[in-house]
Amino acid sequence: MMVEIFCPVAPPSFSPAIYRQGPPISRPADVSAPPWPYADVGTGGVYVIGLALYHVGYPMASVGEHPDMQPEPAPHVLQMRQVKAGFGRTMSRLPEVFGVSRQTLYNWLKGETPKEAHSERLRQLAEAAALFADMHFKPTSASLDRTLLQGSSFLQLLAQGENGKEMARKLIRVHQRSENSRAKLDAMLGGQKARPMAEDIGAPALNEDA
Repeated sequence: MMVEIFCPVAPPSFSPAIYRQGPPISRPADVSAPPWPYADVGTGGVYVIGLALYHVGYPMASVGEHPDMQPEPAPHVLQMRQVKAGFGRTMSRLPEVFGVSRQTLYNWLKGETPKEAHSERLRQLAEAAALFADMHFKPTSASLDRTLLQGSSFLQLLAQGENGKEMARKLIRVHQRSENSRAKLDAMLGGQKARPMAEDIGAPALNEDA
């Protein structure tokens, strides 16, 4: 028999487990073997020496961790998952925001705890990534280098502590303006393919503050 035990108000150290009931026994028991006080369950509170000397019932249950009951990931792991989903391949550029290596970012994704100094910037990146996902916007390496505010790019602004969601909105607006300008230029050229614009290759463009 296997019974899953759930605790509605579990202490921090509680781990979901499976309690497997052992087979019934009927044999003399060693009264000196601890923890025999637990065996008084079902005796009506009368656990005399006779019951102890000749124990009839079930052994203590064995405890094992449920394979499907994994602990909830830490908040920074959830944030890193959001960042990975929102930035995609450009995640390789994100160490610039923290001044760390790529391996450090992947270590955070696997569960390593970031330093406190990086926690707020990670939260801002996660909020930006969530907006990118909601708007179906896939940032490119060139778009992350575009000037957004006061001569700084998206990554530089995040490194300086700017609001991630607001900077993500600015980046999307700049991208949309660029796409609209390109469409107008294509129309003027009679359907001919327009040359790449300066901001498309990462160079700062004039008046890009969004």
